[in-house]
Amino acid sequence: MEGEEEDKNLVYFDPPLWRQRRSFVNEVLRESKVTSVVDFGCGEGSLLSFLIQPFEESPITRLAGVDINREIAEQAVENCRPWDHDVEFLRLTPLTVDIYQGSIDIADKRFLGFDALVCMEVVEHVDPPVLDKFFDIVLGTYKPKIVIVTTPNVEFNVYFPQLKYGTPEATLRIEDHRFEWTRKEFQEWGNSGAKKYNYSVEYTGVGKLKYGDPAVGNVTQIAIFRDLNPSSKPLLSSFDTYEHIEKIDFPYYNEPDKSYEEILETIHYYLQFLCNRIIDTTNIKNDQQHEPNRIKIEEIWDIHRIRQLCKTKDKLRDVLRSSSDFTLLNDEEIIVHREYHLDSYDHQEEDYDDYDDDYEYHGGDEILSSPNYNNDDQNWVTTTTNTAITTNGWPDYIGDYDSGWGDEGK
Repeated sequence: MEGEEEDKNLVYFDPPLWRQRRSFVNEVLRESKVTSVVDFGCGEGSLLSFLIQPFEESPITRLAGVDINREIAEQAVENCRPWDHDVEFLRLTPLTVDIYQGSIDIADKRFLGFDALVCMEVVEHVDPPVLDKFFDIVLGTYKPKIVIVTTPNVEFNVYFPQLKYGTPEATLRIEDHRFEWTRKEFQEWGNSGAKKYNYSVEYTGVGKLKYGDPAVGNVTQIAIFRDLNPSSKPLLSSFDTYEHIEKIDFPYYNEPDKSYEEILETIHYYLQFLCNRIIDTTNIKNDQQHEPNRIKIEEIWDIHRIRQLCKTKDKLRDVLRSSSDFTLLNDEEIIVHREYHLDSYDHQEEDYDDYDDDYEYHGGDEILSSPNYNNDDQNWVTTTTNTAITTNGWPDYIGDYDSGWGDEGK
């Protein structure tokens, strides 16, 4: 039957490829403690909007994206604008997002000084004369500390029967692709740039099949370049300019520092709920006793208002140590010596819930509490017909599946 034949051309990935790629990039940037990132070939802003989520440590404060297509770059502007939520629950640090229209084969002086540059699912769309200048621009001139490049692994196309990989009739995953590299070809390209500009390079990938052949590799291959000589001068001394489309400034918490006494007052307000919550004791072992006044510091830190006031978890611990109402058992737990009565505060409990739930939505790329995310979807698939549009990191699906072999959604 026609439907059964169509199903043979579908390859499932869980999590979907767009999430695997963005989460991988996000984690590498987090571990590298970067504060500024360029998205080279930003498209509709899918990665940029994903990176808008605040990091707890060394947060990103500057993002920039450039794309050759002005209309698509303008869409990136819309996808990266603050939501009402960003005004209600202010970020802990400033953030600016600049969107440009331009080609990746020219250098713009405004892109000097960024910590990281990401080029995700872009190089395979670029004509050879433009691609030939990639390393001169990126590694030789912009010289970020870290560069991440992702591109399809053509060897994985063996799992897409309609592409007829390995035959004279073989086609590429996307009509707009100029090429798709084997892992050997990708590594030869990457090694040549790393050697020329004194970068190290390592290779990895995302997207595997549960019962796939390990020898085929991942559906997406990834190169991570790291600058071995940050003090060297840029290659180019003359620059062209991209067209600056718009600068987006995110609102952020910028009130004067509060005294320890003021912070403690806020902590006590929230502890009245934490210490009086109803606990499901069915999972507590018989030899364990529930202690309502034994609180994990992480539970206090998870409250957005507390993060605004303390800025760091170390300061929160210092504030707690300053009060005789608390005993720190270790760096992770406290005993609260005050008793709280909720009778006169019932009407305020909703405020606590709002702070807790809404901050959870903002903090971290794996939490799926956005109203734009349908968590009923269990099976993820790549096809050539569906698209996923993202705004501030969260998908709003047209259709049920990841788009275009996992390529178009980036």
